Amino acid sequence: MGRIFGLLLGVAGIWAASEVYLHGTSGAFGGVFARFAGEEAAPHEDRSLGLRAGDQVERAQAEAEARRERMLTE
Repeated sequence: MGRIFGLLLGVAGIWAASEVYLHGTSGAFGGVFARFAGEEAAPHEDRSLGLRAGDQVERAQAEAEARRERMLTE
């Protein structure tokens, strides 16, 4: 019974650490950890860090494509 409890506690700890790593203390769990870090709670974003980074990459690629098209037409 103790091993199961220890395993569940370890999994919960890893999950909590990954949430803080991905969203920062101001965004993880709705900003619960923000006051411990001396920050304000961030507004909740529906998109994860990976999706936001993907959006920025797509925007940069679109800008590069538009720049390339302008250069080819000149």
